[in-house]
Amino acid sequence: MIQNLHVKNVALIDEAEITFTEGLNVLTGETGAGKSILIEALGLALGDRADLSLIRRGSDQAYVELTLTSEDRSVYDDLADSGIDTDEDAIIIRRRVTPSGSDCFINGQKVTLKELSRLTSRMIDICGQRESLTLLKDSSLRSMLDSYSGSGLSDVLAKIGSAYSEYRDVLCKLDEVDEDDSVRKRKADLAEFELNEIESASLKAGEDVELENAYRKMSNASRINEALSQVSSLMDGPGGAGELISHAVKLLHSVSEYDGDLDGIESSMNSLDALSSDLCRDIRSYMSDSEFDASEFNDVTIRLDLINHLKDKYGRTIEDILAYRDEKQAELERLSDHEAYMRDLSAEKEKIHSELIRLCGQAHELRCSSASALEGELITALKDMNFLNCDLKVSVIADPDHINASGYDDIDFLISLNPGEPLMSLSQVASGGELSRIMLAIKCISGDRDGFGTLIFDEIDTGISGVTSWKVGEKLHSLSGSHQVICITHQAQVAAQADTHFLISKSVQGDRTLTDVQSLDYDQMIDELMRMSGSGDDSEAARSAAIELKAKAGS
Repeated sequence: MIQNLHVKNVALIDEAEITFTEGLNVLTGETGAGKSILIEALGLALGDRADLSLIRRGSDQAYVELTLTSEDRSVYDDLADSGIDTDEDAIIIRRRVTPSGSDCFINGQKVTLKELSRLTSRMIDICGQRESLTLLKDSSLRSMLDSYSGSGLSDVLAKIGSAYSEYRDVLCKLDEVDEDDSVRKRKADLAEFELNEIESASLKAGEDVELENAYRKMSNASRINEALSQVSSLMDGPGGAGELISHAVKLLHSVSEYDGDLDGIESSMNSLDALSSDLCRDIRSYMSDSEFDASEFNDVTIRLDLINHLKDKYGRTIEDILAYRDEKQAELERLSDHEAYMRDLSAEKEKIHSELIRLCGQAHELRCSSASALEGELITALKDMNFLNCDLKVSVIADPDHINASGYDDIDFLISLNPGEPLMSLSQVASGGELSRIMLAIKCISGDRDGFGTLIFDEIDTGISGVTSWKVGEKLHSLSGSHQVICITHQAQVAAQADTHFLISKSVQGDRTLTDVQSLDYDQMIDELMRMSGSGDDSEAARSAAIELKAKAGS
C-alpha cells in the first residue's frame, strides 16, 4: 500500500506531502484545484512518461517521491533479482524530471523507466474514465474473463500461443515457397553457386585467427628483428647487462664466505645470471628461426583475402560462413525436391492446426464455464450499485475460422439496464457513468485475483448522483476492507464514507497559483461535505444534513 507521497514543483503544486492510510482515502476539492495533478504525480512515480508541462513554471525540475509496501513477497523477490536493496520493507521510489530527461530510483538504485514501470506494475492499479472506456474493446473484455478464469485457462493459453507461433512460421514458409518454376530455378542456381564457392575454399574453424596472427608477425618481421637485435646487444654485447650481471656474481662470490647472511643474495644473483643467459639464448634462437619467407607471406595474404571476401558475402566469422553453407545446402535440397517439401509443410500445417483447434476448444469450454460464474457475480455487484433491474450475459462465441494467439473466441459483455429491453453490447447501451460503475463492479470481483495492494479511482463516479452515488460509495468502502483504496470524487455521498479525507485547494499568492493538500479532521470533513452538497448554505440545517450523512456512513 502507499504510505506517503511527496510532490515538489509539479504543475500547480509547489510542494505537498500526503500520508495515506489503510481503508478508503478520499480526495475532494473544487474543479481545477489540482486533484488530477496528484494522480499524474503518482503516475510519474510508477513509470509513466513525463510531460514537460508538468514542471512548475520557474522551476528547473519536478520531483516525486513515493513510499509504499507490499504484502506480496514476490514483489521484493523481483526487486532483489533486479539488484535493488530490499533489506527494509519500505519501497522508496524517486523520480526527477528535467527538460533534458528524467532519473528514476528505487531504494537508491538507479533504474530505467521501463524497469520502473515493470517493477511497480503489480503494486498499484489506477482506474479512471479513460480506463472505463477499455470495456468497449474486445481485447479488454477477453483479458477480464481470462483473468477471472484463473491458472487453468492460463496454462492452455500458453500452449495456444506457442502452437500459434509455430503455425504462423509454417504459413510463412508456405508463402515463401509458393513460386513458379523459373523463380525456383534461379534460386537453385544461386544457392549452388554460393555453396560451391564456400566448399571450394575448404574453410576450417579458427583458421582466420591463425592466419591473421601469422600475417601480423610476417608483415612486422623487420621491426621485430631490429628490436630483438638491439635487445641482444644490450644483454649480450660488450658492457651489456649479461656481462655486468656476471661481474656482480663474481664479486658476491668473493665475499660470501665471510658472512652466511650473503648466501641468499648470492643465490638470487646466480639465478639472475642463469636467467640472463637463458634469455640471450632464446633471443638468438628466435632470430635464427625467423627468416622472412616471401613466398609464405604471399600465400598467407592470398588466403586471408579469400576468407575476408567470403566474410563480406556470407558472415562475420568462419563459423557464420559454414552455417550459411549449411542453410544453402538445405535450401538446395528443398528446391530440388519441391513437391516433397511442400507436402511435408502442408502436413505439418494440418497437424499444428488440428492441435490448435483442440486447444482452442479447451479454452472455449473453460471460458464458458467461467463466464457463467462471472455473470452471477457481476449482476450481484451491479445491483449493489443501484442497477436494480439489470441483466447481463458474458458472451463467448467460438469462431474456428479466425484463430489467434488467444484462441478462437469472440468475447462480449451483453447487458440490459431496463426491464423489457433486450441484451445488447456494452458499447451500444452504457453511458460514461454506467461504464464507470461496471468497471468498479469488475474491480471488486477481480481485485483479489489481480493482486494489487492499492486501487486508485480517478473520478470513477462521474455522471451519477443521489442514491447511486451512495451505493458506489458503499462499494468503494467495501472494497477498501481488502485493499487500500484512493478515490478522487465530487460526490458528497462517496466522500462521507472515507476513512481518511484530504481536501485539495487552490490559492493565489502574489502572482503565483498554488495547490495545497490538507488532511481533514471530523469538523473539517463536515464543512467539506456541506460545500460538496452544492447548496452554498452554511445554515444549521445544512450542517445537520452533513453530520447525518457522515453518521449514516458509520465513519
